[in-house]
Amino acid sequence: MTDLDGYKVTFFDAPPQGFDPITANQVDLQRYGFPPRPDDDPHHLERYNRVFGHLKTKFHYIKPTLRVNANKIHRPRQRRPGDSPETSTNWSGGVVYAPSGQSFKWIEGDWVVPDVGAPTQNNWYFCANWIGIDGDGQSADVCQAGVECEVWQSGTSITRIIYPWWEWYPGPEIAITNFTINPGDMVTMLICTSQGAGSTSAAIFFTNRTTGASTSLSITAPSGYQLVGNCAEWIVEAPTVDNAQSQIADFGEVFFSVCEAVTNSGTTVNGGTGNNINLTSGGSVVSQGNLITPSIVQCLYTGALPS
Repeated sequence: MTDLDGYKVTFFDAPPQGFDPITANQVDLQRYGFPPRPDDDPHHLERYNRVFGHLKTKFHYIKPTLRVNANKIHRPRQRRPGDSPETSTNWSGGVVYAPSGQSFKWIEGDWVVPDVGAPTQNNWYFCANWIGIDGDGQSADVCQAGVECEVWQSGTSITRIIYPWWEWYPGPEIAITNFTINPGDMVTMLICTSQGAGSTSAAIFFTNRTTGASTSLSITAPSGYQLVGNCAEWIVEAPTVDNAQSQIADFGEVFFSVCEAVTNSGTTVNGGTGNNINLTSGGSVVSQGNLITPSIVQCLYTGALPS
């Protein structure tokens, strides 16, 4: 276990060559940092087998190396007084709320990493795409994992920075520095907690479905915080950078698919059955959250186009 800026992080052993999570026992799955196989749920088991069947010939595990990005924070949903319930100054996407008497225990999602552009010259723009639990309504924390995309353009020179990260707000962003992700890669991410509400730890699983690279770790909540489990979300965000609200990059569109969150009672709630969220800047919508199907959430950039 490693202490990292208030978090406690546990790493897993790399699985032996030829390890097959589809047939492995649950003890070995836990030892090597794989999600528990949902043997008692045919729907989720089919999904599990499909993902790891697709990865079988190219799977390779990467033990993550981490960096604290103290200047970047992915905050709970922010609203301005008088705004409609569907708007936010930092989030766009979809959010669902746990049924009465239940709390969310885990969440998953797939998406293709966007190739971001800068709407204006000589300014940094940001696009954090992620899944998470908590952060809206009656929860002040957020347990989340995703991909950060940043872009700067000066003349014909364009600089893009892309990396996976996780955070349990109010802790800072933690970047995974040795896990390569490029625009156009398809990623699958999963966050699991032991019990939903009251959990103070979470296991996070990252898979680059395009390259087969996979990694995982277990984290603890910041001191004094625990999971509420009241909501789950699939989000494109303009994060807080250097204590200021950043500007959203032109990300085109992001489709989150297999948007599913599961409660501590075993109820599956699809991300497209909740509420959409539109990101506003200067009074205008710059990213629309659209609920396409029960299991697909689209975020569509509607701000200024690169000049």
